[in-house]
Amino acid sequence: MSIQRSSPSAVRLVVLMTASFVMGVPVLTYGLLALKGLPAFAASHWINVLSWVFHVTWMAALMAGVLISILVWKMVNSTGFFTRPYDFGRCFSLGAITGAFAEALSTWMYGRLAHRPFSNFWIAGATIAGCLVGSLTTAIVLARSKKLPP
Repeated sequence: MSIQRSSPSAVRLVVLMTASFVMGVPVLTYGLLALKGLPAFAASHWINVLSWVFHVTWMAALMAGVLISILVWKMVNSTGFFTRPYDFGRCFSLGAITGAFAEALSTWMYGRLAHRPFSNFWIAGATIAGCLVGSLTTAIVLARSKKLPP
């Protein structure tokens, strides 16, 4: 008895990946800022810094989540390379590349539309966060899209 995998539905994929980006990217961006080192005046107000990071990054993360879900759905539906049979490494790589691209592009676009001059450091951090969230989310979502034959 072999396991067959089907491609996930477009709506489910968009909802799951967008939600994971909206929740995951701000937390990872805050983590990167904390790793770099928060200034002394902000260290005691970490919850305020976290809420500020969420306020600044949620729209770009929303746009990136929609973009990566559309890219992944199109790729998975055009080829069975990722899901027939399921390969964690391929899905992880697909998510990392498309997540980094989507988050960098959406952060840059959001910065231009909202007239927020994001620094190159900020866009690099968004790229790293998009890579991590995209890789994990894509691998998990595509793994859960399997169907066992009756």
